[in-house]
Amino acid sequence: MRPRRAINPKQRIGLILAVSLVLITLLQSSARAIDLHAYWDDRCADCHGHSAAFARKFLTAKDGRLQGHDHVYDLQRFLMNHYLPPDMVAPVTAMLMAQVTTEPQFKERCGRCHETAAALARKALTLRDGVLIDRATGKPTAEFLNGHQGVSAAEVPFFVGVLTRVTREVEGR
Repeated sequence: MRPRRAINPKQRIGLILAVSLVLITLLQSSARAIDLHAYWDDRCADCHGHSAAFARKFLTAKDGRLQGHDHVYDLQRFLMNHYLPPDMVAPVTAMLMAQVTTEPQFKERCGRCHETAAALARKALTLRDGVLIDRATGKPTAEFLNGHQGVSAAEVPFFVGVLTRVTREVEGR
């Protein structure tokens, strides 16, 4: 048997730093925020189209659960076996559930100027202390929406709710 070589202090420090960097990189990559809409567009849209159109056409919400027409009882298991990694099943399911249960008013009322709510959120919106903010002005989006392109004061909460949810989804919150 060969005798074990002792590691000198410089080698030990180098080894500790290398292992630490690998661990930090792994932790950061697992904690990295995922833009759910970009994820869908990159991995699912070629076959399934826009996520909201897909959700409204092929999925339903029943008793607080998302169901497919063919996968009524265990849609999450189906999604896990359908190219979604386990850590993406719950967020994608939540996004699809929100789209199924939300009327397509953004597309119908805002789609002429704003391609998608996700594109608008990425470009112009952020959340600050839970309040949806316009990046350019720093003001609450609700103030801007009241009267914008015919949005009534009664409709503002709906649009703020949709845009807040989508902003969370694109910012990975």
